[in-house]
Amino acid sequence: CVVTNFWVVQCKVYKFFKGHRLSSLEDTFKELGSKIIVLCHWLCKFAWVDDLVVKLKQFLLWVVPTFIISFMVSKFWFDPTMQAILHTDYWKSVLRFGEALRVTNTQYVDENKSQFQDLTDYAISGMVTNLDRHSSYYTSTEYELFKEDTHRRYVGIGVMIRKVEDGVLITRVFEGGSAEGMGLVAGDYIVKVDDQEIEGWGLSKVSSQIKGEDGTKVSLTLRTTFNKIKKVSVTRKKISISSVEGSWLDENGTGYVRLVQFTANSGSEFKNAISGLLQDGMKRMVLDLRDNSGGLLSAAVEVSDIFLPKDQLIVSIKGRENTKIREYRCQEDSMLPNLPVVILMNEGSASASEIVGGALSVLGRAKVFGENSFGKGSVQTIFPTENRTGLRLTTAMYFLPDGSTIHEKGVTPDYLVECSDENETKLRTQRYSLRMLGEEDFKQKFGFFPIEDVQLREAKQFLSNQLDYMERKNK
Repeated sequence: CVVTNFWVVQCKVYKFFKGHRLSSLEDTFKELGSKIIVLCHWLCKFAWVDDLVVKLKQFLLWVVPTFIISFMVSKFWFDPTMQAILHTDYWKSVLRFGEALRVTNTQYVDENKSQFQDLTDYAISGMVTNLDRHSSYYTSTEYELFKEDTHRRYVGIGVMIRKVEDGVLITRVFEGGSAEGMGLVAGDYIVKVDDQEIEGWGLSKVSSQIKGEDGTKVSLTLRTTFNKIKKVSVTRKKISISSVEGSWLDENGTGYVRLVQFTANSGSEFKNAISGLLQDGMKRMVLDLRDNSGGLLSAAVEVSDIFLPKDQLIVSIKGRENTKIREYRCQEDSMLPNLPVVILMNEGSASASEIVGGALSVLGRAKVFGENSFGKGSVQTIFPTENRTGLRLTTAMYFLPDGSTIHEKGVTPDYLVECSDENETKLRTQRYSLRMLGEEDFKQKFGFFPIEDVQLREAKQFLSNQLDYMERKNK
């Protein structure tokens, strides 16, 4: 009866404020309520109903409140974010922010920029980014992009583009993407997007215009490698990009695997690449982590597990309370117990890359060639918040198996092999495009002839000499 009468009142309130006629719905609730009353009067004639009512009252008076109170107490006890509600400083800060929010909303000169939602986004972003350079706030759009990037998945046509002197150049066409099916190749220039001239556009604008909703089409006008103009309509679709960007075996039995990011699929993708190289007769290996900015901690542990024995400590994490230490150890026996390994790193190698490179280095399982890494030894946790937004906060620091940290220091290479900024840029460019173009065409497109990868050459030479020495020793 209480419920039906409540809905009757709701109907009246809704009619009053919205101006809608809900008479039929209101009458329905009234009729339902009257029938329930008749039913209750009939049931009260039976003695057992009285006992049931007494027990029900006891249940409502004692059991339900006890459950609610217990739930609230446990929520406050185990959730530190809820405990803040009990602090007076929290409410003082909320009142200060509320005052600033109201004043800015009503007094700022540009009304469009001072909407409550926008101001809240600005405030949260400023609060978080002032903590450290790795903490940040994601708007709803940024949060969705982050989740897609974590799985190396996005809705586009499957190309990588680069701004060069002659325009926007396609430097790579991903296998399985719509662009490959429509005949786009590395070396084509994008002239128009949806019949709009892109001259003067930044690379991010070109990229955002090409991306879109799954199943929609984008029209591209291209200048091909033969200087012919062609127009194609390409369907956007979700594309999963492998974190293993290249793997091959040379004539001497040296395997090469390049990991570009640590994603949810990196462990299985890396293991598949290794299995293929072993079947082809791999004797030694180069793991390229240059310009790998990191990713998921779990993926770094999975990759390290392939090189190390079972139960070996890979990394430990210490949070706000130093008494709480979380250790990550190998779960399986090593897939490569005795294979000589060299890891390539540079200043673009960070976070999860440094866990893998640092752990294998301090344990003596691999040698690191190249340059000092970035030095990000902190762990960020993503907290989903209201309106599909998110907070990326530094919540812990990680430590290598020997107890050392690389935070703000980086992984120091066992063998320093420097590479200038100019040559690093050239190597990044030719890494994707050289195999699709001849040297002359490459020079014409990019303005330079392909250069030798000195760091890779030195790593391969070291492995070759090491293996020769071990073979001579065994004889």
